[in-house]
Amino acid sequence: MNPPPIRTAQDSTGEARRVDGQVVRGTRKGPIPVANQWVIIHRVGRDRAGPLDSTRTSASGKYTLKYHTSGDSTALYFVSTSYGGVAYFTSPLRAPDVGGDAARLTVFDTTSGPVPIAIGGRHLIVGAPNPSGRRPVGEVYDLQNDSTVTVVARDSLTPLWTTHIPSAAEAFQANPNGDLPQSALARRGNEVGILAPISPGIRQIAFTYELPASAFPLSIPVERKTGVFEVLVQEPSARVHAPSLRETPPVSADGRTFRRFLAQDLAASAVVRVDVPRVIGRDREKVYIGVAVALIAAMAAALVLTARRSFTLGRAPVVATRPPLRSEALLRDIAALDAQFEREPNADDAVKTAYETRRAALKAELVETLAAERRRA
Repeated sequence: MNPPPIRTAQDSTGEARRVDGQVVRGTRKGPIPVANQWVIIHRVGRDRAGPLDSTRTSASGKYTLKYHTSGDSTALYFVSTSYGGVAYFTSPLRAPDVGGDAARLTVFDTTSGPVPIAIGGRHLIVGAPNPSGRRPVGEVYDLQNDSTVTVVARDSLTPLWTTHIPSAAEAFQANPNGDLPQSALARRGNEVGILAPISPGIRQIAFTYELPASAFPLSIPVERKTGVFEVLVQEPSARVHAPSLRETPPVSADGRTFRRFLAQDLAASAVVRVDVPRVIGRDREKVYIGVAVALIAAMAAALVLTARRSFTLGRAPVVATRPPLRSEALLRDIAALDAQFEREPNADDAVKTAYETRRAALKAELVETLAAERRRA
């Protein structure tokens, strides 16, 4: 369902801004302009959030939106569009006048048919035991959709892509700093699946869990061919084994040092084994694995370049050089939620209430996140 025209009253006393962009459809032969496509500019701040204005693209796929800043100085502004039932959006608009790649929205046709999702990189982080004796473990995947279509699930119960974690894993949690909404990952037993659409390019997911001492030595089967497999272990005496594995200089995060092991082009039949020393006492410092996950997320884009296949859509895909901000992940969640709601024009009161409740919760979290990010800046 196309969104209706949106135009809300704006405070003209703020800074006048403008965004000149284009909506294109990615194909193997290059980008094709998408005409007559609705684009919407959004504002999200601690004081309020919502759409400001909308317009349709021209015959060449171009659009222009003018707006004024207002209220909270930390508010974010971004442009979104919905194509084939999937929401796409720009990065936050930082400058008064934005154009070029920063305002380009690349959309894709969708399919629920089989599309291979390759693993460009997989990163396993094993921390020292916490006071309970369990070890925190983090996993980061660099998934590659080398097609020119966005893959969508056949239904709400069938994941697009799955992997497995040890059956003894406890306290599973999706990491919010990946490229997909946190709600996109679901655990069922020892299987972790992706339910959200996967668009072309490299998409990163991350999650954490804890393992008891009895789970070690830990054997990790390589379920699919993997371009780069990285293992980080905090304990100096830990042992790591895998085909073609080599140890590289250690890395540090928040004062903690991790031994680092790399293997390239692991076959689907390979097994990675991690053995750790036995813990005699439990008076050990608790390790928060999120620190290591953030560190690996920063490295992953560089590592995957050694393994990725050639993939072009008229211009090289943009690869992040820093971990995505939590605020940007929340913006994706809000845009995806709005797009899903737009596809249900006859939604009943229960669905509307659930939508409004979820959106309010995301907005509240975004407000807190914006404030925290501003303090760190």
